[in-house]
Amino acid sequence: MVNVLPRRLGRAIWPIMVSALVSLAIYVSGGKLIIGALPQFKADIEQVLSQQLPGRVSFATISGNMDGFSPRLSITQFALQDETNQEWVRFPEVSLRIDPWESLTSGALRFDELTLIAPRIEWSDQGASETPPLSVSAQGLFNSFARLRIRDAEFLLPSLVSNSSEGATTLSIDMDLVRDRSLRTIAITVQLDDKPVFSAAGSGTGNPFEIRSFSGEVFGHLSGEGASLASKWLGQDVVVEGSSDFWFSVVNGTPHLVLQAQMTGLSLGSQRRVKFEQLKFDLAAMGPPETMEVWLGQGSLSADAGVFQIPRMHIRRRGAAWELLTEAWDVASASSILSASGLLSDKASEVLAALAPTGDVESLMLSVASLATPMSSWQGAAVVADATTQPFRKVPGLSGIDASIAATAAGAKAWIATRDFSLSLPQVYESPIYLETVFGELAGRWQRGALFLEEGLFLTSAPDHDGLVQFEIDIPLSKPAMIPLEMRLAASVDNAPASVRNAYIPYRLPEPTYRWLQRAVPQGTVERATFLWHGGFGPYGHLGQTLQLGAMLTDLELAYQPGWPNGRFKDARVRMSDQDISVVASYGRVAESNVYDVNVQIEVGADDTGFALTAHSDGSPAALLKTLKQLPALSVADAVMHDLTVAGDQLAQTRMELAFDLRDISQTLNLGVDVDLSGASVASALLDLRADNVSGVLRYRTNTGFESDELRATVFGRPVEVMMGPELATRPGTLLAARIDGEVSISDLLSWQDMTMPIPADGTASVAVHVNVAEDTSVDIHSDLLGVAVDLPLPWGKPAQAKAPLQVAWRNRDWAAWEVFWFGRLTAVADVPALGDLSTIVDLTPRTRPPKSASIAPAPGLTLTGFIPSLDLIEWRSLDQISTGGQSTNEIATRIEDLKIGRLLWEGEELGQLSLNLQSAGELLAVQFDLPWLSGEFAQRRAAPVTESDAGFATGLNREFELSFIDLDGLPTFGEQLADSGPPNPDEGLGQWMRGLPVLVHKIRRGDVDLGDLRLVIDYADAEGWQFRDISGDFLGIEWLPATQIAWRDRGAESTTLKLSAQLNDIAASLDLIGVAPILETRGGKVDATWQWPGGPMDFALPTVSGNLNLEMRTGSFLTANAEATGAMRLLSLLNLSGLFRRANMNQLFDPGVTFDRAEGNFEFEAGLMHIPGFSIEGSGGYFNFTSDIDLLEETLDGELVVTLPLVENIPWVAALAGGLPVAAGTYLVSKVFEDQVNQLSSGVYAVSGNLNDPVVVFERVFDAKVRDVRDDTQETSSPVRSRSAR
Repeated sequence: MVNVLPRRLGRAIWPIMVSALVSLAIYVSGGKLIIGALPQFKADIEQVLSQQLPGRVSFATISGNMDGFSPRLSITQFALQDETNQEWVRFPEVSLRIDPWESLTSGALRFDELTLIAPRIEWSDQGASETPPLSVSAQGLFNSFARLRIRDAEFLLPSLVSNSSEGATTLSIDMDLVRDRSLRTIAITVQLDDKPVFSAAGSGTGNPFEIRSFSGEVFGHLSGEGASLASKWLGQDVVVEGSSDFWFSVVNGTPHLVLQAQMTGLSLGSQRRVKFEQLKFDLAAMGPPETMEVWLGQGSLSADAGVFQIPRMHIRRRGAAWELLTEAWDVASASSILSASGLLSDKASEVLAALAPTGDVESLMLSVASLATPMSSWQGAAVVADATTQPFRKVPGLSGIDASIAATAAGAKAWIATRDFSLSLPQVYESPIYLETVFGELAGRWQRGALFLEEGLFLTSAPDHDGLVQFEIDIPLSKPAMIPLEMRLAASVDNAPASVRNAYIPYRLPEPTYRWLQRAVPQGTVERATFLWHGGFGPYGHLGQTLQLGAMLTDLELAYQPGWPNGRFKDARVRMSDQDISVVASYGRVAESNVYDVNVQIEVGADDTGFALTAHSDGSPAALLKTLKQLPALSVADAVMHDLTVAGDQLAQTRMELAFDLRDISQTLNLGVDVDLSGASVASALLDLRADNVSGVLRYRTNTGFESDELRATVFGRPVEVMMGPELATRPGTLLAARIDGEVSISDLLSWQDMTMPIPADGTASVAVHVNVAEDTSVDIHSDLLGVAVDLPLPWGKPAQAKAPLQVAWRNRDWAAWEVFWFGRLTAVADVPALGDLSTIVDLTPRTRPPKSASIAPAPGLTLTGFIPSLDLIEWRSLDQISTGGQSTNEIATRIEDLKIGRLLWEGEELGQLSLNLQSAGELLAVQFDLPWLSGEFAQRRAAPVTESDAGFATGLNREFELSFIDLDGLPTFGEQLADSGPPNPDEGLGQWMRGLPVLVHKIRRGDVDLGDLRLVIDYADAEGWQFRDISGDFLGIEWLPATQIAWRDRGAESTTLKLSAQLNDIAASLDLIGVAPILETRGGKVDATWQWPGGPMDFALPTVSGNLNLEMRTGSFLTANAEATGAMRLLSLLNLSGLFRRANMNQLFDPGVTFDRAEGNFEFEAGLMHIPGFSIEGSGGYFNFTSDIDLLEETLDGELVVTLPLVENIPWVAALAGGLPVAAGTYLVSKVFEDQVNQLSSGVYAVSGNLNDPVVVFERVFDAKVRDVRDDTQETSSPVRSRSAR
């Protein structure tokens, strides 16, 4: 059975196959014949194709061939025309395949495949509106064939910069479109430079041009380059890098699209102005275009290192209307991407960058009625969190906004419930306003070119206060503006600290006013305050705006001006009305004073900002002074006020006015203070002076200074009147000009300065004090000293009834100088640069008018100079020594610079003109003086170290009083006053200075006669008193030896001791030098003496001297005695034996006078007696010995003179004795052998007695060489001749 069946089938099929093959051969052969005749049927074929295709068909040529069993036509220049005979498409070559079966069954020529071979398509959007719509032409073309193929098509896109084909982009396209009954399949590939840029493949059933009746799907791939070309095709300039995949499907007539894009670069515009670095998103769309819904999954968009996370979106279309819904997205990153991408214009980017929005849009809904006119009808809603924008131009900046917003084309409304909110409005407030919470709502509406934010009502809470705010603002959005920018702000605050002012006071106030309001209330509580702003943001004071503020404050601290004491008030009212600001307080305290009726007014003008403060006070004078000390405007009087102490039991009524321009305080400050004092006391620590019962009104004005015309007080218990006012000013810019009139006594001044030392002045005089305080301060004191007696020698002394105008001036300059002018007496300039220092120059030149003010400060210390016409030293000796009572003058550098005294007198005796210079600094002193008869200098300086090791130790002082010369003819007759004066105190003053003082006199002269020089030391010893020791020199021809000294004992019984040691030269020359007639001539000698007498050196009198004197003279002669000699010269006259010889009638035995080779003797003095034990004289004429007691008081003597005349030397006398000359030769021989015996034989004794001026000389005996001691007749003294022989 199995084998039978194939055989049966074979027998049945075989005939059929044979028939088919025959038929096929006939078909192929017939087809070839027909194809060969095709050109003859060109018109028929055009007609057939026109009936099958949408439009009239025409072509140039036709040919054919067999494609298997199907004939294929090849046509050139294939064109289609529309109903108006306008050609809308042309292909250079097409291939049409005939469907044999369909042709046979239908009885007409049918084509099932159209192939477009290498068509060249140039795309142009010109005339696109005239191109038949695809739904009419293309649909017919596509539906006319079962298969449509395009092979090697060239699709030319024109250049973006030219309409020519040059530079165009050519695409290569291959496409297969197959229709199998209702099933459609498609495959398409687009290449550029052999690179695929687009590919798609899909299938479906139904008519794809009737979406409702079509179902199918297409998936494909689009490269970035393909997307860029597509944008070109659509007339856009977009450059895309990356790729995207899409899936498109239609289900039950509903289209669906899924798109996944991953673009690594996206730029727009011919200049690539818009550029994104990356774009990623997933998109799903559903529905026909009129009801399309689009879902955008999360994606990202990045540009310039910024990334925006694209939120999930839902877009719906309902006809012409569109609706957008989004999930949360970040505003900052979105704005950053917009700015960085260049999508916005430069202006828009600038605005966006300035606004710098941040925050989150948690949800957004936006719908428009039509995209054609989107702004005509739209609505939106959004929920924002922590939204922040920076201020831009006149738009405020917001921070931390949490709000729900609903908006339509008509307007918008926002419901705000936010925390940590800040408002930044630079045109109004210098700093942002920070609020912890804000609850409220704000409406908005807009019209062409304007935005209106209105109906804003907010409850706010800040860290230190709560408030209620109403807010509206009109913002113009066009240029020129259709409306002005205008804000309406009302804020109410309760129970807030004073610092809340910073939140509500706009800084658009003039800068000085704004700063003042900021610092004026550092402390206080705002019980209630309301602030209003209405207007634009033009300059403050613009007519189109108003600013109002009203506040009630408690526990207020008012800092009305930096550096001034703050006011503290229990309550106060603050009011601001545009250009007027006021602060009013009823009672409070400023510094140490209670104040009341305090009123502050500020008027803000176009060119100035006037500030005015008035206040009253009724505190104590002490509290008032403490307050005034703290006012900087009175700093010019700061030193004075800090020196003063004010007291008093009665209150001082005070009114203060302070005014200035806040824009230029220093140049406009004007302070006015009126003080009504009664019974107050004012004390100055600096002056150690107190004024009591101070009463009257004292006024101060910055512009005019201090004023008063009725101020009275008592000083030293004496009434004083004070006048103050600008009319007393002596220079511009005077702060204080005052005249003080009163009386001052010398005793008042002494008690004031606590001076116990007497001063040579007494009495009371009127004093006028002028004080002028300006840039420099001056004090001028005037008094004629009428009523004051000055017990000084002329020219400084005066009786009380005489006037002696005195002017004392003080100037506060770089060096603070006192200038003194005492009419006809002296001028002085003094400076005290530091406490304890002194710089003073006193000019003793008498003047009748003050000299020109000093231009430089005096040198440190005290300087005396000038010219004194006449000064009598004796008149100053009667003045008691005045103690300085303070700093030792040795510590003050003192100078006398070229001080001249025209006539220096001593008891009326002329001493000549004195020139004096002195420099003293501490222990160092140098004095130089010149008189016609006296010139010298004194120097006191420290000795230089002897060795380097001594340099670190203090060395002793070297002092020397050196006289260049002294002319004894110029010495004054000092008289009894100098003689009676006691020695100076060795422990102070002049006496202390004289101790250990070396004195050197280079030249002592009398007139033109040089008397020699002397050196000595003045010192003091406790046991001996004052000493003039180490006296040496060549004076009066005598060489004084250092053993010479004078001791002046000033303790106990006053006495003077003289120890003298000197080498004598020619005594006659020495006597001649002092103007004494010579009674003695010598070639040399020596004298030693120790004398003492009661009293001082000036009390020397020979009758009072006790002591002894040893005298030795060599080679001399006694001359004629001088009976007029006194004192020491009297002693010499007593020793002159020539007078005695004359009285003894021995002159005929000698040459005139008595010559000697040697004369010596001892003289003893005691109680007015002088005892001469022996005074011997040896000479060529003989030997003499004189003994005597001399009563110096009675001036009598009792003595003997032994005269021995050697024979060999005095023959006449010996001859007389011996009886003649013949024996002379023998006598001479005898005298040589028996000298002693001969001397005795040649001696004669004379008795001398009687008055010193007229002694009696009587020859008593002869041949006696013994001298009788007048005190002891039994005592004998050998003659000097004998003594010499014995030696």
